[in-house]
Amino acid sequence: MAKPIGSLAIAAVVPLLAALCLVSCTGGDARWCAPVPSMTVEQACDAVCGTAHMLKLCLRTLQPRARRGGGEHRRRRDDAVTRYVGAAARGALDAYAATAAAKRGMQYSAALPADERTAHERCMAGYDLAVRFMGRVAGDLASCETAAARLRDDCDGSLAGMDACRRKLFGYPASPLYGRNLADRNKTMLVGLLSNLVPTPTPSPSPSPET
Repeated sequence: MAKPIGSLAIAAVVPLLAALCLVSCTGGDARWCAPVPSMTVEQACDAVCGTAHMLKLCLRTLQPRARRGGGEHRRRRDDAVTRYVGAAARGALDAYAATAAAKRGMQYSAALPADERTAHERCMAGYDLAVRFMGRVAGDLASCETAAARLRDDCDGSLAGMDACRRKLFGYPASPLYGRNLADRNKTMLVGLLSNLVPTPTPSPSPSPET
C-alpha cells in the first residue's frame, strides 16, 4: 500500500509553528540583533511584489482579519516584518498539507491511470522537501542570530521542492495536483520575497583572549 507522502513531515512542524517566537530584539542578547523594521501590510507587499498577481496574493495572505471585517485600523497597523514572514510561512504549510490531503483522496481512484499515480507519488516527494525547509523558516524566526543567516537558503530549498514536484507533473496538466502545485509555488515564492525584508543579524564578537 502506498505511503501517505508528506503527512509525517507536516505533522512534525505543527508544534514548531505553535511555538513560533518572533524576533523582538529584547533580552540579554538584544545588542547583537539586527533591527527588525516595522511597516504596514500594504507597505510590505508593495515593497516585495513586482506583479499584480503576487501583490493580490500577498494582501490576501496577510489581511485575513480585514477580509472578516476587521476594519481599516487593522489593515494600517505597523507590524514587524518577521510577523509577515511567519504568516506567509504558515499559509504555505497549510497549502502543502491541503495538497497532500488531496493527493491521498485520489490515490486509489480507479479513474487515475497508473503512470499518473506514479507521477503524483514522485511529486509528493518534492512536497516533503518543501515542508522540511519551510518548517525551518518558521523555526529560524525564533532566534535573532539565525533569523536571516539561513532564512533565504531555506526559502530556496522550499521552492526547489515545489519545482521538483512540478517537473513530475509536466506530462499531466489536467491533473488536479498540477494547478495546486502552481498555486503552492506562488505561496512559497511569497515567503521568499517577504524574507528579503528581514535584515541580516550582526555577528556576535569573539571573546577576548585571556591575558
